[in-house]
Amino acid sequence: MDFMLQPPRRFRACALRLRGTPSLRATPAATAWCQRSAALGAGAADEYLNYNMTGEYTPFMIIGYFGLTTFLTAFAFGSYLILTKLKII
Repeated sequence: MDFMLQPPRRFRACALRLRGTPSLRATPAATAWCQRSAALGAGAADEYLNYNMTGEYTPFMIIGYFGLTTFLTAFAFGSYLILTKLKII
């Protein structure tokens, strides 16, 4: 079970290089992979994501709640009417 908790070797090599300790296990392929991944991460945009689960009510949440509950109530009532007319229940 311990082997499942260990990260792959290429991640361990990157972690050792990022921490500043020399990696004796780092292969040239792992080193190149670390450099490519660092270059990709450096150019990533740091943009603000609107996170709705912070405890504040938003119009999307209110409209979604009432819209969904209204639709599901109408669906359940319609299903009930159909089933009673067909004498299934």
